[in-house]
Amino acid sequence: MSIGKMVVLAFIALAFAGGFLFIAINKGTNIRAQASKPVDVPTSFDGKLDVQSIDDLRVGGRKVVLCGVAFAKPQSMRVMVTEAMRRGYQGLALTCKPVGLGTPCDGNVAPKFRDAVVVQCLASDGADLAAKLVEAGILCGQPAQAGSTYKPCAPGS
Repeated sequence: MSIGKMVVLAFIALAFAGGFLFIAINKGTNIRAQASKPVDVPTSFDGKLDVQSIDDLRVGGRKVVLCGVAFAKPQSMRVMVTEAMRRGYQGLALTCKPVGLGTPCDGNVAPKFRDAVVVQCLASDGADLAAKLVEAGILCGQPAQAGSTYKPCAPGS
C-alpha cells in the first residue's frame, strides 16, 4: 500500500473517530436552545359569579373551585342546592385569588383542579364566599384543605 493511500485512510479514520466522538458527547442534549414557555403566574381576578351548577362555578368567565369547601350533601339534593345558590349568589361581584397567593388552602391543595382554578373569593364587602356558602348550608368545609377555616357539615346532613 502506498503512502498516499495510507494518509487518505488515516484521514478517513480520524474523521470517523471525530464524528463518532461528537455524536457520543452530544447524545441526548439539544444543541439549540429551546424557547422557554411562559410561566403561568397566578394572579387575582375580578368578575361576577355565574352558577352553572353546584360543581361548575365561574367568575369573570373563568371556571373556579372554591378552596376548602365542597358539596357533600346527598346527590338527590344537587338540583335544589344549585337553585338555592343561584337565587342567593348569581351575579355577585367577586375578587378571587388563586391558591398560593394567601388562601386558607395554600400548601394543602394544587392551584388547579382539572380545568378549574382553585381560589378563595371575596365579595366587595370583604366577606369570604366559601364561608357564606357554608353558613347557608350549601357547601361543607373540608378540614384537610383549609384546616378549621370553614365548618364541616355534620355527618349525615
